[in-house]
Amino acid sequence: MIVTFEYTPLLEDFAADGTLQLGAIMKILENSGNKHSDMAGDNILKGSSSGIAWIMTDWMLDISSYPKYGDKLSASTWSETVKQPLACMRDFELYSNGKSVVRGLTKWVLVDLKSGRPLRVSPELIEKYQPEDKALFEDSKMPKIAMPAAEDFTKETKITLRRGDIDFNNHVHNLTYLDFALEALPAAIYEEKKTSFSKVRIAYKTGIKAGEAITCRYAEMDGKHIVYIFGDDDKVRTQIELA
Repeated sequence: MIVTFEYTPLLEDFAADGTLQLGAIMKILENSGNKHSDMAGDNILKGSSSGIAWIMTDWMLDISSYPKYGDKLSASTWSETVKQPLACMRDFELYSNGKSVVRGLTKWVLVDLKSGRPLRVSPELIEKYQPEDKALFEDSKMPKIAMPAAEDFTKETKITLRRGDIDFNNHVHNLTYLDFALEALPAAIYEEKKTSFSKVRIAYKTGIKAGEAITCRYAEMDGKHIVYIFGDDDKVRTQIELA
């Protein structure tokens, strides 16, 4: 099942020059996935309240151009044929005035929230999504994000969590990590690149919950802007690469 819907961005989704912001692009794609879940009869909020939740482990985006204010936007999404019993892949495509401008891929696991352990996705649940034998990226592989050496990190940013950063699963919402990474970029890089990054890769390791202190460390390697987010135990929680 390929789900397509039209989307009208809000004013706050745009930068001052009328370019749709990166976070807004990801929000549109995420909402299309939620729409698919609703159509499949897989109520995300109901599942989470019962102690079982879909948890995103990875994001990947390939952006050819950023939509502008006034463009007509639509998003398509579908679940790929499931090849691993503990992981599901979802593809996205964003269209601006009928032209494909963004391709995306996410990886999901079904998790028992009490134990934190992944669950095998039942054939019945998979069938509800009517998977498609279609992939936007070769082999649907997510490239690994390089781990900079300690001396390669050139900037450190402390982040204080807000109540609004915590979602219905009681941890920081996946798109909020992008906000943290953008905050951690050097000012010159942010101003130059905030609406021109063409590649995005995010790997979520361990969720951050309310009350935790987090630190973002930034490094530039081979033209890629890398942000590692650490918890108050100094363990890596999320890796983000922007290029």
